[in-house]
Amino acid sequence: MTTDVEQLPAVRQVTSEIADLETFAADYRVATFAEYQAGSTDLQRVKSAQKRLEETRTSITGPMNAALKRVNDFFRAPTERLATIERTIKSQLVAFADEQERIRREEQRKADEAARRERERLEAQAREAERKAREKAEADRRAAEAAAAAGRAEEAAKLAARAAAAEEKAAAKVDDLAVRAATTVAPVVVRDPPKVAGVSTREVWKFEITDSAAIPREYLVVDEARIRKVVQALKGDAKIAGVRVYPERQIAAGAL
Repeated sequence: MTTDVEQLPAVRQVTSEIADLETFAADYRVATFAEYQAGSTDLQRVKSAQKRLEETRTSITGPMNAALKRVNDFFRAPTERLATIERTIKSQLVAFADEQERIRREEQRKADEAARRERERLEAQAREAERKAREKAEADRRAAEAAAAAGRAEEAAKLAARAAAAEEKAAAKVDDLAVRAATTVAPVVVRDPPKVAGVSTREVWKFEITDSAAIPREYLVVDEARIRKVVQALKGDAKIAGVRVYPERQIAAGAL
C-alpha cells in the first residue's frame, strides 16, 4: 500500500517539492533585514507545501476514513447491546458470589461464636473441677491432721494419701479440659461458587476520594491546563508559586 501511494502523481509532486525545500533550507541563515524579508516569503512557501501535502493526504485518507466511519457506525449499536448484556450477566454472577460470601461470613461468625462458647464452657468446667478438688483435698488434709493429733496414725495416713490422689486426679482432669478448650476452634466455612471452564473470578481493589485536602502531595497532579489559562490571560502579571512565567517569540505565516 505504501509503494502504491508513493507512485501517485500528486504524492510524487509534493514529495519532490519537499525534497527541493530541504536542500534549499540545509544551510539557511538570516543575517540581514533583506534576508529576514526574503525568509518571510520562504516561510510562506513552506506553509504552502504543508497545505498541499495535507490536501494530498486527505484526498487519499478521506474516502478511507469515511468508509471506516460507516463500518464503525454500523457495528457500534450491536457492540453496545452485547456490552449491556455482558454487564447484566456479570452483575448477576457477582451478586450471587457476593451473597454466597455474605452467607459464608455469617456461618463462619456463628461457628466462631459456638466455638468460643464451647471454649468458655470447658474453661469454666476446668476451673470448677479444680475448685472442687482443692476443697476436697483440703478437707482430707484437715481430717488427716485431726486423726494424727488423736493418735490415729493409720487413718491419718490413708486420709493424706486420699488427698494426694484426689489432687493428682483433679490436676489430670483440669489439664485435659484445658487442652480441649485450647484446641476448640470453628471449622472453616467454604461457599465458593462452582468452577466453570473459561470463566474466572478475581478481586479488584478500587478507591474513592473521601477528603481531597488530606491526600499527600506525592499523589497530586499539577493542573497544567488551568495554569496555562491563567498565564495566557495575565501574561507577565501571572504570579503562581512554583511556576516561572516567561515569553517565547513565535513566527506564524500563511500559505502563498
